Amino acid sequence: MVVDVDYVGKQQLKNLLKQFGNGVQLRPTYLVSSGKGIHLYYFLQEPVQLYRNREEVLAELKEALIRRLWNDTSSIRPDSPDIIGIYQGFRCVGSQSKLGVDFPVKAYKLSENRYTLEDIKASIPSCKVNLAPLYEKPRRKSTVTLEEAKELYPEWYEKRIVQGEPKQKSKKQGGTWVCNEALYEWWKRKITEEVKAGGCYFSIMALCSYGLKCGISEQKIQRDAYAFLDHLESLTEDEDNHFSRADVKDALRALKGDRKRLSTIASREWIEDNTKVTIPANKRNYRKQEAHLYLARRKKEDMKVIGEVVKEGRPTAERTVREWQESHPAGKKADCIRETGLAKHTVYKWWKDINNENI
Repeated sequence: MVVDVDYVGKQQLKNLLKQFGNGVQLRPTYLVSSGKGIHLYYFLQEPVQLYRNREEVLAELKEALIRRLWNDTSSIRPDSPDIIGIYQGFRCVGSQSKLGVDFPVKAYKLSENRYTLEDIKASIPSCKVNLAPLYEKPRRKSTVTLEEAKELYPEWYEKRIVQGEPKQKSKKQGGTWVCNEALYEWWKRKITEEVKAGGCYFSIMALCSYGLKCGISEQKIQRDAYAFLDHLESLTEDEDNHFSRADVKDALRALKGDRKRLSTIASREWIEDNTKVTIPANKRNYRKQEAHLYLARRKKEDMKVIGEVVKEGRPTAERTVREWQESHPAGKKADCIRETGLAKHTVYKWWKDINNENI
């Protein structure tokens, strides 16, 4: 298990080494100097098989360890820990660091220690990560034959085998759904308005995820990603860590993998942690969507009965463009796009010229 701590100065390094020595922090097996930060390698006593049912637990444990090690004594920027996943790659020892060819990545052995996951959890005060799922064996394929299934599960056999209905996957099993394109456009605005240095790379990965959820073509996602390059590069705070075209290209590799996997792994919490953008959760008062919508419709009908004005859904894109034009007689399409947040092609579709005719 590897933890990355960035913005480590001489004093911060001294602090960490002292804490490893007096037992305040868990002493790693190796410490790697990566340029302006360090990588802490904790060797395990036994390898951990990465079945999918274990990913979430391991990610939670790693996040807890990151937050334990990345603090005001170990980093110049303690409030910006990079919560990276269990599949994150790191600079290879012996390769060039961000500081150039004269500063290769070096490794220093600090101990012979090898740990269990319980050891790592015990080193984190008040850690509530439940490790029990790690010891649950993954489900094996059923040995029941189709002939036996026909007798045992007649309804399932009729739907899946006779009628050929596809298997319905839950969100945890990797199922996905198609969202409104407005979600994708909303995230594009978030990149422009709220993403900060340190979240640039993951903001493009999130763009890929939202694009897949909204059924956006791969070509459009790529075009949009490169269009953000100049803006994201302008957020650079560290002259040795610029955001480049190569970073965009690398983030777009997410489109080449398991698409359903990306669109479900990139949860609201994951995107918040990695991009530093706050995404409020949709609130339904813990009701299921069907019940929530039923009550909302009943309330609307009751309001109509007592004579109150009821807004029927969101304003259409056409109405939004028309109302903006009416309040900005001399306004330009570019201003309308920026202020309404609508897509360029949507504004162009509903824009009217001075003769009140569609262009």
